[in-house]
Amino acid sequence: MKLPQRKKPGDPVMSSDWNLLLEALAARTPCPGIGLQFIASSGGFSYSAPPHNGELPKGQPPFSVIAIEKDGSSSYKVTIQEGWVIERRAKTADHPHVKFNMPKYGDTALDTIPRPQISMSIYDILWCRYRTDKAGLVTGTPEIIVDSSDKDGVHYWPGDPADEYGGDGDYYVKLFKLVLDDGCPKVIVYQQSDIEHYAQLWTGENVGGGVGIFKKHDEDNNTYQFRTVDGRGGYTGDTPDAGVTEQIKVVTDGDLARVIGNGKKGALWYQGFGYPSSPVKILEWDDGLVPTSGEWLLTQGQEGFTFVEYDP
Repeated sequence: MKLPQRKKPGDPVMSSDWNLLLEALAARTPCPGIGLQFIASSGGFSYSAPPHNGELPKGQPPFSVIAIEKDGSSSYKVTIQEGWVIERRAKTADHPHVKFNMPKYGDTALDTIPRPQISMSIYDILWCRYRTDKAGLVTGTPEIIVDSSDKDGVHYWPGDPADEYGGDGDYYVKLFKLVLDDGCPKVIVYQQSDIEHYAQLWTGENVGGGVGIFKKHDEDNNTYQFRTVDGRGGYTGDTPDAGVTEQIKVVTDGDLARVIGNGKKGALWYQGFGYPSSPVKILEWDDGLVPTSGEWLLTQGQEGFTFVEYDP
């Protein structure tokens, strides 16, 4: 925009000079967009959201910057639009399927009117931090923090039936970074939408009795490993009373993985010439398994086989 020529003392000021000056000022006066107001002061100018009688202004994306005001030589007061940390999780009687969490800056919620002013310096990063328990459910209130360093955070991991420890989560969502552009502050945007958190809820329990089927949680791959229960021999069917032709079988029986035999029963008896004089059951099998505990030892002598009592 062309400016009027410089004047010396006593030179006349023409209407064309005055009009050029007005046009130059109008071209260089910042014009706020919808939902913003312009605030001029001796230290410069800033944008701000005007009051709406307690109602929130419309049209600004979540976590977007709506005002930057210089605060001293190297710091700024930044005002942002509120945004939610939205938690989606499996519904139970104790909590809803979708839960909305409003972050705070210090002790003030982002949707408070007037909004909190966030102190930032050039190259600072604004983060939204929230924590979860080992089930992935958000605990406490999310917070807005300022830090120039990167934050990796920690993903939660649920407890497993083997050790039940699990791990809590600590999440950092990068919102924007404050930088300088030709001496003016501007932001590099990373997030301008509500933060969605999904609790990938997984719980496990070894039920019933016997040996636990769950083995361990593989942290590197985030997988849960279970033992395989294997049978031996040939068999038919998959129920506890199914026909089994040999050795042992593993079947599902309610909450149990049940090991069964082959359904065969029998016994081996011996009648000797010496002690004892009555028949003795020396071997028994029930469901293909041997329940007898060798209380007798069969030895060969001059008169044939005899039993000798012993303590196994």
